[in-house]
Amino acid sequence: MQQLGALDNLMIGGELANIPMHICAVMLYDTGGKRGATRLFDALESDFERVIDQHFPILRCRLDEVALQLDKAYWVEDTHFSLSYHIARVALPKPQNWQELYRLIGQFHAQPLDRAKPLWQVLLVEGLDALEGIPRGSTAIFFKIHHAVMDGKSALRLASSIHSLDPEPGAPALAESMPIEKPVDKAFRAPSWWTKYGRAWWHSIERPVDLAGTLLKLLPQVLQSDQSTRGPERQPIPQLRFNHPVAADRVTGHVRMSMKQLRRLEKKYQCTINDIALCVIGGALRNYLLDQNELPEQNLQTLMPIDIRREDRDGHAGNQVSVARLCLYTAISDPIERLQAISSASSDTKKRSKSGDPHALLRLVDDIHPAIILWLGQWLVSSGYIDKLPQVVNTVVTNVPGMRTDVYLAGAKLIDYLGFGPLAPNVGLFHTVSSTPDHVNISFLSTQEFMGNGSDYHSALAQSYAQVLPI
Repeated sequence: MQQLGALDNLMIGGELANIPMHICAVMLYDTGGKRGATRLFDALESDFERVIDQHFPILRCRLDEVALQLDKAYWVEDTHFSLSYHIARVALPKPQNWQELYRLIGQFHAQPLDRAKPLWQVLLVEGLDALEGIPRGSTAIFFKIHHAVMDGKSALRLASSIHSLDPEPGAPALAESMPIEKPVDKAFRAPSWWTKYGRAWWHSIERPVDLAGTLLKLLPQVLQSDQSTRGPERQPIPQLRFNHPVAADRVTGHVRMSMKQLRRLEKKYQCTINDIALCVIGGALRNYLLDQNELPEQNLQTLMPIDIRREDRDGHAGNQVSVARLCLYTAISDPIERLQAISSASSDTKKRSKSGDPHALLRLVDDIHPAIILWLGQWLVSSGYIDKLPQVVNTVVTNVPGMRTDVYLAGAKLIDYLGFGPLAPNVGLFHTVSSTPDHVNISFLSTQEFMGNGSDYHSALAQSYAQVLPI
């Protein structure tokens, strides 16, 4: 038996009608037309069959939930698993440009996964003939997987299992030259009724005791964190147009930044590429809200997931993440001053996170009864009361590094990679920073109510990136 972790179970039970909790990756390949797309599709089917058998058996598993959320759900093997259900192929409709691809990504992301089947899907999109900066005849692969199944780091390891460093047929997978996920050593057997509810009863007794111990351990850390928080981080967080209940549709877009230019900025200002990406996002939000006459005096704040997976846990499914709140300094008009402020604040946040216990949040969630957390969250949303509570953050920014060198699938070179995470109640704007060897992408996900068709915010991101570049 394999039971979900507390955070994974929260992502399952807390999923709302308009807020599916899955993540998406969009990978673009230079296939040179229909024949190359066919080779790519055939390779996908064979590679996923191999990878599932050898490395990721959880991709063959469905959910087995416990009634009334009395305990965390289980992963059990789907005896009716069919690979053909999870992998499909379509052509990009005309005019086959970026806007049409964004629209298709938005539709794909907006559709919830079927809870009765393993929680992932792959869509191959051929006929990418009019995308600026992309070779004609290219092909895209959309990969969607529930966040409860794996986090961004595990998803990258899955991608490494199907790509090679050489375009020649039979070349070894990239995963063979780096640490890879290992199969879980427990069988995904469905628990008996007696076992399932017996464990639920025991956990209901055990949790209050564990919770008291966890809170006592966390109290000094919370007090220390509160005392170390200063400046803009203590300001009240404004509620913006995308900090209201989220609709079911999705709008996407992205900007591409040159890796060479980012490296020069990194060296000149003694910062990180992630600091530069945060500065560009802060500038984009400033530009966009200024155009809408909605820029608040207070600085906007972002939530940033932090990977805390231990090396000895690399072969395990699920999420091992903590979170940090960072200031985007949107009140600063000068982009270089904003970059330096973000870099300094980011360095302070890293120091505080190292002095604390990064796994404390996971333990705290694990010690609270899942029914309590889920009931409270669902009541806040359904009653509309969540819209009256103080805003916690304005947006989310996550960094999901891509491949560090050129890689291939069925002989086709991977030329671009975009990521799209889930929205959350009253947080209707999500950014993902992803990379290839020669450029870095900032992609965004929102809804039409908040961002229209996304073109205005896309322009704001492009303008902000241009403002950060050295003269």
